[in-house]
Amino acid sequence: MKEQESSDQAKALLKKYLAGQCTAAEEQQVLRWFYTLDQSDKEQSQEELTNETPPHLASRINARLDAQLFDEPTPIKRLTWMRSKWMVAALMMAVSGFSFWLYQRMSSTAPTTMTLAAEIPSQSKTFHNDILPGGHYAKIITPTGKEQQLADPFVQQHNPATEIAGKNFRVDVPKAGTYMVILEDGTKVWLNSLTQLSYPTHFEADQRQVTLTGEAYFKVAKDASRPFRINANGTTIEVLGTTFNVNAYEKEVSTSLVEGSVKIVKEGKQTIIKPGEQATTLANDIQVKLSDLTKNTAWQREEFYFDGNNFNDITQQIARWYNVEFENIEAMNNSSTYKGSISRNSKLSEVLQILALATGRKFDINGRKVLVQ
Repeated sequence: MKEQESSDQAKALLKKYLAGQCTAAEEQQVLRWFYTLDQSDKEQSQEELTNETPPHLASRINARLDAQLFDEPTPIKRLTWMRSKWMVAALMMAVSGFSFWLYQRMSSTAPTTMTLAAEIPSQSKTFHNDILPGGHYAKIITPTGKEQQLADPFVQQHNPATEIAGKNFRVDVPKAGTYMVILEDGTKVWLNSLTQLSYPTHFEADQRQVTLTGEAYFKVAKDASRPFRINANGTTIEVLGTTFNVNAYEKEVSTSLVEGSVKIVKEGKQTIIKPGEQATTLANDIQVKLSDLTKNTAWQREEFYFDGNNFNDITQQIARWYNVEFENIEAMNNSSTYKGSISRNSKLSEVLQILALATGRKFDINGRKVLVQ
């Protein structure tokens, strides 16, 4: 049953791709599949892979479907003018067969070889190679210590049938990953790269409590009788029902409130913030200022958004999403700040080309290293 569901999901996604109806993220997923599968294609030379462009790749996806329809490759245009119900049925059979083939090929390498932000050949001589953007992926650790990989349908929802009363689950999102969790009470939590969230199988009768490391966007279900508390690096964030972003990658924890009301508690000190405000807990203080919500929630909208960020801040975000390391950062003047917006669905080369224009420096990608030149 699980194989059939996964095959159906792949089939639906391929149908959208062929119809030109995919979102940017969905298109990247199809291309990521195909790039991964083609790494084992010994008949294609490295030079052909290097020079390939996304339109060519799309043509080869269509060509494989075409081959299943007509036994031999035929021009892609043939797929555009077929209108009879028999041809539509045949096409659907081809899509089904191809999607199941994709599922089987991907399943044969999962879970140990799943690659996020996969390395691909560069289309430019500027870079040794290129890297695809991250994707929807996480790992859940059950109360018994069993690990399960999560990729589709990009949401892990509370499932009473698999619960162990009184115990905690932990969801780990690695570099280049992002994921969404729906908790028992209906609270939705979007998790950014390099983030951990621990939550109980059942919330207590008088409170709801989770533990966070990393960054998450919360939309907490309203429940006046049970406060929702987040423990993050020694800071406690308490709400009854609201929407906010928490950045807890470092010891300093920043909470940006979108709507509702939030109480921040740190070592005996506490403060309440209003929508549009941001509270940052320091060693012995809680600072409150106006929040740049567009900037602080950009990752949840699948964007990099820089507004006065220095180079170090920018590279940290890029490194988490593409699972890379920057080298020779000290060559940059870290007092300089930058503004701009870049889609997180972009390949790494596209991000670095924009960054090169902003900084006046050159960059190279070599494996999973990014060299500042």
